[in-house]
Amino acid sequence: MTAQIETPDRYSPRQRHTKALEVARRGLALIQNHANDQAAEIYEQPTSRYLDLDRFDREKDVLFRRRPVFAGLSVELATPGSYKTLDLPGCPLVIARQADGTLRAFVNACLHRGANVAYDAGAARTFVCKYHGWAYDLDGSLRKIRGGDNFGQLDPSCTGLAQVAVAEKYGLVFVRGTRLVEDPTPIDVDEVLSGLAPQFEEWGFDAGLEAPAIHTPVVTASNWKLAVDGYLEPYHFASLHKTTVAKYNNSNQATFDTYGPHSMSGFLGRRVSELADTPEDTWPLMRHVQLIYVLFPNVILSVMQDHVEYSLLLPGKNVGENVMHHNYFAYSDWVSPEVHEKRFHNTQWILTAEDIPMAEEVHRNIAEGVLDTFYFGRNEPALQHFHKTIEAEFAAADR
Repeated sequence: MTAQIETPDRYSPRQRHTKALEVARRGLALIQNHANDQAAEIYEQPTSRYLDLDRFDREKDVLFRRRPVFAGLSVELATPGSYKTLDLPGCPLVIARQADGTLRAFVNACLHRGANVAYDAGAARTFVCKYHGWAYDLDGSLRKIRGGDNFGQLDPSCTGLAQVAVAEKYGLVFVRGTRLVEDPTPIDVDEVLSGLAPQFEEWGFDAGLEAPAIHTPVVTASNWKLAVDGYLEPYHFASLHKTTVAKYNNSNQATFDTYGPHSMSGFLGRRVSELADTPEDTWPLMRHVQLIYVLFPNVILSVMQDHVEYSLLLPGKNVGENVMHHNYFAYSDWVSPEVHEKRFHNTQWILTAEDIPMAEEVHRNIAEGVLDTFYFGRNEPALQHFHKTIEAEFAAADR
C-alpha cells in the first residue's frame, strides 16, 4: 500500500502573508522595469573598520552588551526544562524555560569558581557545574553545594546565578548581555523590533515550527562584519553562487525596507515573473519570494516557503575571527524530512564552501593593507544601512 503524502497548503494564511504579497508586487515591477531598490548614492567604507582593535572592543560593548540582541526562536525552548547556551561577547549565557512557561536567562558561570553550568542545548531539571558539582535550579537559585558541611558558611548574598534580561514575543527571544544588577531595564520586544512586530505576529513563529536542525557553530577567520556583509545583497549570486543560489534566485534584484536599525530584503525567485499572468488571489507567494530579515546587529533570519532559518554571527576571540550559528526550522505542515535534510545540508555546503572562504579571503587581503576603502553600491542598500546603523549606534553611545 502506497503511503499518502500530505500536500502543503500554499494558500494558508502564512503563505498569504501581507508583506510577502507586497514584496511579490514590488518584485514584479522591478523585474518588468529591469530595476532594483537602491540607496541614494555609493557609500565609502574604510577597511580599517574591520581591523581596528579599539573599534572591535567598542562594537562588543555598544552592540552586544548594551542593547538587546536576538537569541533564538521560542521553539528552541519548547518545554519546561529546555535550555540553550549562547556566548555573547563578554557574557556567556544560558537561557532556560521555567515550569510556568516563562524564560529566564543567566550568566553561564558557577558562583564558586566560574566554570560553565550548562553546555550547548538540551533539557535539564537542574544545572550542575562539572568542576565541583554545585547545583542550581532552573530559576538560577543555588540548590546544593557539594560537601556543603565542609565548605563553610557562604555569604547570604550569593543566592544564585547572575540573571540577565530576557524577553519573548511572536516566537522570538531577545536577551541583553549585561547582568541585571548593572542594567535592570526590562526588554520591550515591540520597541526592539522597531515596527517589525506586525510582520512577525502574522508569521506566527510561536506555533507550527518543528524542532531545529542545528549546525555545529563554525569558527571562521574573518571579522564578524565581513561575515554579516555576505548576507546583505544578492549582487554576488550570479558570480559566487552561480551553480547554487543563482539557479533559483534573481541576482542583483531585491526589494528593500528599513525598520529602525533592522532591515528586510525581499529576494525574488527566478520564475517570479510567472505571477504576472495569474490572479493575485491564486499566487503561491512563498514559492517565488524569500523574506530576509536583518535583526541588527548580527542575525539574518530568512522566511521561505517550507521553512525558517537563521544565521547568528558573533565576534570571536579577536578582530579576525567570528562564530556562526545556523539553525533550520521546518514548518510542521511540510512533511518531507528528506527534502528538509537535503536543503539543510545544501545550505551548510554553500556557507562553508562559498561564503565563508570568501569572507576569509577578503579579511586576509585587507589585513595585508592592500585596500583602504570598500565601495558599497546603490544596488546594495542593506549593506549600506547596516554599516550606517553601526555608526549611528556609536554616535548615540557618545551622547
